[in-house]
Amino acid sequence: MRKVIAYVNLTLDGHLAGPAGELDWMLPDPELNIALSDELRGRVDTILTGRNFHHGIEQNFRAQATDPASPAELADFATWMISTPQVVFSRSLTEVAAPHRLTGDLAGTVAELKALPGKDMVLFGGVSVVQEFVGAGLVDEYWIKLYPTAIGAGQPMFTERRTELRLVDSKAWESGILTLRYAPK
Repeated sequence: MRKVIAYVNLTLDGHLAGPAGELDWMLPDPELNIALSDELRGRVDTILTGRNFHHGIEQNFRAQATDPASPAELADFATWMISTPQVVFSRSLTEVAAPHRLTGDLAGTVAELKALPGKDMVLFGGVSVVQEFVGAGLVDEYWIKLYPTAIGAGQPMFTERRTELRLVDSKAWESGILTLRYAPK
């Protein structure tokens, strides 16, 4: 059965973003990004996302994929991001371009997708979609990039219920970022 991997950037104090969605606390780490993106692309064939992140993929990655000044690794990843089928969870969007799919039914759609043949799926966000997946217990693996920054207030990943996890893997990077992999107990 296919798995849902939540791939998130998290502050040391547990926030996905600042109170107004700020992401200025994220440090660049090209070595880490290349290593994780290569592994992720080999493992997943579907992107799960919310409306805002879907629009961000279309705007940011399309430009990076076609910009001749983009480093080759970034252009390759950007091309993968825009060409990989997305399932967009939204109650306000009315359509998305093929090969993407639009739905408002979180649990039903995830159950249907897990039963289909294929590789695993990656949940990129935004914040509210990640919170909904976590709260509904739909995440099979957490791939967390833990940044060495505490922001004091913001939008947390865990909001609705206690979640017991077991550590699967961890690595410290030269930038101070930790990559952590957890699975539900």
